[in-house]
Amino acid sequence: MRLTFHGHSCVALSHEGTTLTVDPGTFADTSAALADPGTLLVTHAHPDHLDVAAVGKALDEHPDLVMIGPQAAFDLLGAVPDGERYRVVEPGDVLDLGPFAVLVGGGQHAVIHPDIPRVANVTYLFSAGGASVYHPGDSLVPPLTDRRLDVLLAPVSAPWMKVSEGIDFVRALDPWTVVPIHDAILSSAGLGLVHRLFGVGRTGGTYDYRPLEVGQHLDVTPRSRP
Repeated sequence: MRLTFHGHSCVALSHEGTTLTVDPGTFADTSAALADPGTLLVTHAHPDHLDVAAVGKALDEHPDLVMIGPQAAFDLLGAVPDGERYRVVEPGDVLDLGPFAVLVGGGQHAVIHPDIPRVANVTYLFSAGGASVYHPGDSLVPPLTDRRLDVLLAPVSAPWMKVSEGIDFVRALDPWTVVPIHDAILSSAGLGLVHRLFGVGRTGGTYDYRPLEVGQHLDVTPRSRP
């Protein structure tokens, strides 16, 4: 399975000719992410995870493009879910997308502030070729599995989290590899600080910490359980 980072929370996963693109938002390089997106999956209906203009244009240009996500995402796009091209998902759903098995989890967006209403946020656990990748969207909800993750896409900076919470999330899951996401609001100095804090030198973790530049790939292979 090949993972490509398109910025902020947007990644693409490719395996055996199938591509899945997750959270093409306004902070991502959507021109690259949506050039050949395969199937779109959205965790929640916030602009930094769903660029309405860019995704709407992609849907118009690619009549076969399928989008999957919570109801609110389709409400933003003005699209009516039909169970085929536009598919609403909820926690507990299981998807078969070519060589990928996708387990939907989550439920709600993490709390930003008590006065700000929470929105639906689903998580996606991807499995293909024996390897697993987990995208939690804007939450620190664990995946619905007891298996050690090959890759955890870990949020590292957000109005709804503290660094200590993110580190504890990573420690609790103890994946083989951590790829930081949700980092676009950081300055270069802040990003460097976060990388030092999340790195195994500070957390005592046994994982590989693998920050990716926009457009960079990571080939994900299955790792045996310890």
